[in-house]
Amino acid sequence: MADDDIKSGSWNGNGAGHGNGAGGSGHGGVHSPRPVTGQEPMTTLLILEDEASRPLTLSMLRGIPGIEIVGERHELRSGLLLARQKHARLVVLDLSKDYDESLQAAAQFKMDAPDTALFLLGGSLDPQFLLKAIRAGASEVLKKPLDRALLQEAIERVSRSGAARSAAGSRARSIITVFTTKGGVGSTTLSSNLAVSLKAQYGVETVLADFESQAGGSANVLGLKTDRSINDLLRAPRLDSAALTMNLLRHQSGLAVLAQPEELTQAEPLTAAQAGEIVDALSSSFDCVVLDSPHAFEEISLELLDRSTTILMVVELSIPSIRATRRALEVMEHLRFTEIPNRVQLVVNRYTGGRGFITLDQLHEAVGMRASHTIQNDYRRVFASVNAGRPICLDDPDSPAAKDITAMAGRLIGRETPATPAEENLRRGFFGRKVAR
Repeated sequence: MADDDIKSGSWNGNGAGHGNGAGGSGHGGVHSPRPVTGQEPMTTLLILEDEASRPLTLSMLRGIPGIEIVGERHELRSGLLLARQKHARLVVLDLSKDYDESLQAAAQFKMDAPDTALFLLGGSLDPQFLLKAIRAGASEVLKKPLDRALLQEAIERVSRSGAARSAAGSRARSIITVFTTKGGVGSTTLSSNLAVSLKAQYGVETVLADFESQAGGSANVLGLKTDRSINDLLRAPRLDSAALTMNLLRHQSGLAVLAQPEELTQAEPLTAAQAGEIVDALSSSFDCVVLDSPHAFEEISLELLDRSTTILMVVELSIPSIRATRRALEVMEHLRFTEIPNRVQLVVNRYTGGRGFITLDQLHEAVGMRASHTIQNDYRRVFASVNAGRPICLDDPDSPAAKDITAMAGRLIGRETPATPAEENLRRGFFGRKVAR
């Protein structure tokens, strides 16, 4: 790679450098844009951390035929989450001066979405930066201020190579965090049954990770003995697929579970960085990760929320729960978690319909967000299933609460709710193939 190429041009994933021409203007004034190869537009998501270069970057990309900008964010995590949701074929990440954290997040994104092309824009193409960009999986690295000709050529190279053609059909991974700041609203039971339903009813490779160290009840809800826990994972020499496999429990449904230790006094100290590393490792091995979060805004829960594609905020229709939810949503709005539509969703647990003192409309008026899901109040059967260590979605799938949780799971992954055993028997009986007895 020539030094001149590094100083003033661009670098691509094949190791080729490209100069700007004399004074950086050899192409810009006379280049005639060519349409991007391929029939479908290059759906592009922009993450522009550098406010100074933002107007020029936007202007250039909008002027290239075949480019369809499907979203723009200035914050890294929300941008990468939106890229997953939009199935963008190209992500353009305009890096700020402190780029190490951004490159780490970009590398994880590429693991989850290997068919999405990644362009990195940097103020300098020094060898150390290029090496880090290579490790992050960058398709192209372009120097700021951008040269229109080099940007056009980079997009054409990616399109010709097919690197960004199948991203729309790639498998999107989901990280669903079940969160509340009010204890006792059933969030652990909900997260456990949601994870079981995703695996058992929809066949999605799912892992449930319990980060609620104070209660640590996920394993109990599922009837699992915690002979391995998150403690063992933290003691492993390195966090890799082998360490994960060794320290995950397996439920009879096929669900994988990262549990808390049986005794609180046995819990190892966990940092936010370690929690983030665990979530990243789980999301690279499973299609869906369900997180039972601590019940407060603290370092670990913020790390989990930051990595989540969907945040399920659990609320009951009671004054204390609604008040806590309203305050929590204000914090989430301040932290920009609500910028992406439908990322934060309200789940009303123990819903009694018209028999309740507080209505869904009143909840909306109080917290400023409509409920996305309701789980019927089926306290007796849910209580019995928890005490027996048998998730209600498996043990009593025709119960109102189980049917609501299964339907919610389907909506979260865009799938139709499967028929319950009773509904299937009724359907077969109606068509004369099998009469339920």
